[in-house]
Amino acid sequence: MENALLVGLTAQMALRRNMEIIANNLANVSTAGFKRETPVFEELLVAVDAEDATMTEVSFVRDWGVLRDMAAGSFEQTGSPLDVAVEGEAFLVVRTAAGERYTRDGHLKLDPQGRIVTSDGNPVLSDGGEITVPPGETSIKIAADGTVSTPQGLAGKLRVVSFEPGQLLKEGKNLYVADADAQPTPAEGARVLQGMIERSNVEPVVEMTKMIEVMRAYQHSAETLNATSETISRAVQKLGEVRV
Repeated sequence: MENALLVGLTAQMALRRNMEIIANNLANVSTAGFKRETPVFEELLVAVDAEDATMTEVSFVRDWGVLRDMAAGSFEQTGSPLDVAVEGEAFLVVRTAAGERYTRDGHLKLDPQGRIVTSDGNPVLSDGGEITVPPGETSIKIAADGTVSTPQGLAGKLRVVSFEPGQLLKEGKNLYVADADAQPTPAEGARVLQGMIERSNVEPVVEMTKMIEVMRAYQHSAETLNATSETISRAVQKLGEVRV
């Protein structure tokens, strides 16, 4: 009976984790370049002593990790010359205080020094470093290969790289960090689209449906746990009434 309570508790913990991820997906529906996530759970078998001295196994739920859907979101035209969408399995490279990071959020802007930066102020890099636009320049062109130019000439070229699946770890603020052994490679075939933004690949209707399913499963689990707890309480009460 005790095992039933423990199994139910691990199931509720898994459902709560699932709900947190669904809520985070929905919160980022409008975040450019965001990739939806799905929790992954696994069965954990634990051996326990049975009354007849044989060994049996109890099945628990364990949080294994998160699966990230890296499929491209829809492209939306914005008309802003500094908005870019990356077509293909590739990422822009940015410089942060913690080192180089990678993103598909192409909502870019100019900082007071004329550098092309992300919405959080992180400089976007070329092979030669930061990209700076001459002061007062209003006409900025970004070619499909990432080349940034103005009437005064070439300003730089957006560095676009790719990784093997599973080599990038989510860090927050729409940034990814490469694992210790990963090496970025030039993104062959990737195209940079000026004046466009890649939207999140989260589908709100799908996430809302999942949220309802999780809520129902949690409610069912809670009812089962309550029934089990009441059964234990009645059993303890009956034992207490037995006269020795």
